[in-house]
Amino acid sequence: MSDILIYGFFGEDEAHRNFLSRYLTHQYPGVFLEDDDFRHQIRARNRDQVDNLLPLALAQKVKSRLDILFVTRDVDSPHKQTIDGRRAVLDRACAAHQPVVLMLPVQCIEHWLWYIKRHQEEPGKQSLLESNPRRDAKTTIYGDSKVVETQLVLANALLDHLDVDWLYQRVDSFKHFHNQVVQFLQAYSKTE
Repeated sequence: MSDILIYGFFGEDEAHRNFLSRYLTHQYPGVFLEDDDFRHQIRARNRDQVDNLLPLALAQKVKSRLDILFVTRDVDSPHKQTIDGRRAVLDRACAAHQPVVLMLPVQCIEHWLWYIKRHQEEPGKQSLLESNPRRDAKTTIYGDSKVVETQLVLANALLDHLDVDWLYQRVDSFKHFHNQVVQFLQAYSKTE
């Protein structure tokens, strides 16, 4: 790939944006560049705003001439029916505006970070973490901190050692996200 791909981020919080940015930089160095103007034109602060403002974000994607839009939203549930339902609703909403990649962590992004933390601290330990409450995931990752900047520093300490292949094998919601990115890049390279 010779071009840098310009992407837009539309999601519910800075933790999502940070994870996405670190993942893209780690996995595809020099390939993706975020359009900061897009991020500042349309913002969501929670899952309901992501759902309600998605049509505006998709319209803005076209105006901004992005190569790809990443839509991130916590599913807020460990239940497969809820996860599949949310994914289907968002897939339908985005279908006419491709390419769009959905990043939909089960419960919350902190569960993905918890897997990474567990792998770094207890490499052989196998367990499913998504059934644990959101507050447990957030406390495990951030301790008592409610300051976003401090939370990002703590998350980045984990993401500095992101093992994408390992996370891909353990977390279905991450696998779904990663597969979309891979498929986008394969399709993009064919049109180049």
